[in-house]
Order: sequence, then C-alpha cells, then structure tokens
Amino acid sequence: MENDKIKEAVDFAEKIKNASQFNVFKERFRRGGFGVEISFSGYNDLILTIMDIMKVCMAALEAEEDILPSSMSVSHTNISCVLGLAYQLIPMEESIILDECYALHQKLKQEE
Repeated sequence: MENDKIKEAVDFAEKIKNASQFNVFKERFRRGGFGVEISFSGYNDLILTIMDIMKVCMAALEAEEDILPSSMSVSHTNISCVLGLAYQLIPMEESIILDECYALHQKLKQEE
C-alpha cells in the first residue's frame, strides 16, 4: 500500500514535469498581433487579479449614469473589452491539472 502511494506520487510528479498544459506564463504571439507580458507572482495572484477586474466591471455596470461625472461615463464597450482581457487571463489549461490533483486527493483520502 505504501509502495502504491509512492508510485502514484512519482507518476504524478512526472505528469507535472512533462505537462503541456502549463503554458499561460509563456510568451504568446498571434499572427499579425503583438503580445504584452504581464507578470504575476503565481496562479493565486493571477486569479485574484481576474476577480478584481470582474468586480470593477460589475460595479461600473451597476453604477447609475447620472451619478458619475461625464468624464467618467460608463461605456459598455470598454467594460466588454476589460472583461475580454480577464477572460483571456483565465488559466483554463491549468484547470486540467487541478482536476487531476483533486481526483488524486480524493483517492488518497479514501485509502486512509
């Protein structure tokens, strides 16, 4: 039983080492476009930033037009662009690894 756990841990470590899903923090350039590098201290920082972007957009959508000065008027197009950026920042590929981590966690917890 202990050997099985060690083998699973080694297999899991090998999966992470060779994972092609961890590619959000690499430079990406689209054909005919430009890439901008944004630095984060880790995935938690990235997720918190995405949440902050979405909260600001939600607050802007909920704000009443007549309360805001004309220089700060809410533009649904601008909000849509910002939400599009947040959408691009979501580490979808890494969520596959998180699902595998959770499944392994559940399996190991049942074996206890």
